[in-house]
Amino acid sequence: MANPASYSAPKKHSQLTCIDLFAGCGGLSLGLEQAGFRPLLFSEINISAAETYIINRPGLNLVPVGDIYNLTDPDLELLKIYWRTKGIDDVDLVAGGPPCQGYSGIGHRRTFKLDKKEIPSNHLYEEMVRVIRVIRPRIFLFENVKGLLSAKWDKSGKNGEIFKDVLRSFKTLGEYHIRWDLLHAKDYGVPQNRPRVLMVGIRNDVLYPTCQGMLFEEPELRYDLPSAVREGFLPAPNGTPPTLPELLGDLEDPNYGKTLVTRLYPSAPKTEIQKELRTCNGRVLGRREEVSEQEYSDHAGYIREKYAHMIANNGEIPDEYKTKKFAQRVFPKKWDSDGPNITATSLPEDYVHYSQPRTPTVREWARIQTFPDWYQFAGPRTTGGRRRAGDPGKGIWERDVPKYTQIGNAVPVMLARKVGQHLARITREGIRAK
Repeated sequence: MANPASYSAPKKHSQLTCIDLFAGCGGLSLGLEQAGFRPLLFSEINISAAETYIINRPGLNLVPVGDIYNLTDPDLELLKIYWRTKGIDDVDLVAGGPPCQGYSGIGHRRTFKLDKKEIPSNHLYEEMVRVIRVIRPRIFLFENVKGLLSAKWDKSGKNGEIFKDVLRSFKTLGEYHIRWDLLHAKDYGVPQNRPRVLMVGIRNDVLYPTCQGMLFEEPELRYDLPSAVREGFLPAPNGTPPTLPELLGDLEDPNYGKTLVTRLYPSAPKTEIQKELRTCNGRVLGRREEVSEQEYSDHAGYIREKYAHMIANNGEIPDEYKTKKFAQRVFPKKWDSDGPNITATSLPEDYVHYSQPRTPTVREWARIQTFPDWYQFAGPRTTGGRRRAGDPGKGIWERDVPKYTQIGNAVPVMLARKVGQHLARITREGIRAK
């Protein structure tokens, strides 16, 4: 039985508040901001990613936190008192995607055969539970990679055991009804596949705002039975993803090859998504206005020849250019019947541009994650694979998080916005008992 602590009427005002844990460069926060949430606090241990988060939010009275272990329960209690002096009696949303090193496909390349239970970051979901327990937000949102659903702590474990432990931890928050689902970003208009596990917990008094004092029995939360979309905790799929030429075509510079950077938009926006992502302070940026992060990799001649061959031959890689490291793909100009079949990761070199013999730029990578063009990224452009992964086998946990990796690790902004809009409606209207 779940016992509501106290009745809380649905929100009527437009300004909602949120906390973003493990925020990275701020993709989830940006989508939530677009949906009407104002961040009060964010945690991010990497300096480059934290700087990216901060520089894109000038003027906000943010509380920045590095290591979440330094955000103690007394600190949280003091912040609650401070926020109450500002008229914020309830934080509306605590959101977070704890690091997934070892769960994702790219993580499997980088974990150096270390058991997942030995990777400290794989236990950070427990810290998110702790913060939620103290803050008591109206809603919480947990995000992670699809690989979490089948992950096991070590070789002798059972598939899915880690996700079971995650669910058990969140279930200890007794005053929340919890549902989860596996969402694909492409089903929400994002130009990539990107499957993600999303778990939503809604405080009892928010879920049933008209049923003060009633007890509600929570059905068993099964790790193998997603239900968040079906039961209204998450939005149903909506939106048609643009093709990559529709998304990126206005960034194609006919002078590519003569220069290693494009500083001005080479053309006016041609599609609705281009207009949306080029909108800054209510105005669509036009041709010959400044664009950032359009720096090109200085590929060797034989690499450009390889890429040109791939573009001209439906992605075929000549035998003399094949490697055992990974298989590159050419960006498709159109999707097949199943929609987008690519996923932006921390490795842009996995892909070749659909019409120019090069890998994608930082700005193009950001657009695939539906970041607007005004969004800036701090830190180095890219770095070596070892430095991106650390070396867990030697106890080296610190990792470089360059711009491409920040973007690849982010939640797509458009997906975050649509989820945020749905959760905002719940904070105001609740979900009526069926």
